[in-house]
Amino acid sequence: MRKLAAILIITLWHAGISGSSAQQPASIWDGIYSDAQAERGAAAYSARCASCHAVDLRGNSNAPGLLGVGFMFLWEGRSVGELFTKLRTEMPSDQPGSLPAQTYMDILSFILRSNQFPSSEKELTAGADWLNSVLITPK
Repeated sequence: MRKLAAILIITLWHAGISGSSAQQPASIWDGIYSDAQAERGAAAYSARCASCHAVDLRGNSNAPGLLGVGFMFLWEGRSVGELFTKLRTEMPSDQPGSLPAQTYMDILSFILRSNQFPSSEKELTAGADWLNSVLITPK
């Protein structure tokens, strides 16, 4: 009976690992947001972020750029979860944390799309703990 229970536990544990990794991208290059989400993020970015980070995401003397080399200089090797936390806890700078969590995810999706990271069919959702394991890396 113990042997059967041990086999069952190992099987369930292995299935949990396999199932969870199959649902979560291993890389930012696997696509972690949807195009529709990035479109919503573009509208939210325009309304809440562009005044500091510029309409073209290139930033200014007071706010860092969120595009291209400037973005990669700040975020390469760091996790998408870390970027989400930064957005959620510090932005907009005059009202940090004032947006719904899903709006921050939408803005994050827009930033990722603007940096030419691929999309997928699935949307990012608030509270996606696995984002801490997805690193921002060059292709």
